[in-house]
Amino acid sequence: MKIDGSGKKIKDAKKTPFTKISTVLILSALTFGSLLISCQNSNNQNNKKEVMQNNQEQKDAILKPIELYVEAGRKGDGNIAKPAFASTATMSWSENGELKSVPIQALFDGFSAAKPMDASYKLTTLDVEGDAAIVRIESQFGPDKYADMFTLVKDGSNWKIISKIYQVIK
Repeated sequence: MKIDGSGKKIKDAKKTPFTKISTVLILSALTFGSLLISCQNSNNQNNKKEVMQNNQEQKDAILKPIELYVEAGRKGDGNIAKPAFASTATMSWSENGELKSVPIQALFDGFSAAKPMDASYKLTTLDVEGDAAIVRIESQFGPDKYADMFTLVKDGSNWKIISKIYQVIK
């Protein structure tokens, strides 16, 4: 028997087979859990590579219409951009606080009426959910800079721009 700080007698805790079994079970569970995590990490690494590759392929497919859009401006040929857009696509912007929205043909006509020019873009946002995507770029056509926002929908195996919204960057 032991005596605690208050002078009361307390019994020694006896080691029982239950205590030994629970220790063995805990250690076994920890070991098994570690093995599962190790296997899962290995599988996750393989899955991450596949997902990253699929994501890159999806990103390239989504950006293909954006590339056609910029190329049309670069070459001054609206016909280059036509395959990038759904036939029902629109282009919208705000002018003096008033919403403007036109069929996408106005964009094609504008590119075709312009001379070829230096054109480039920088991707700032790419958000995908299933067969829908939102892309934001900062583009430059000649000396003019824009914030372009596109909504795209997958049409078969191709992505199509269904709307373009832009803001002139000053």
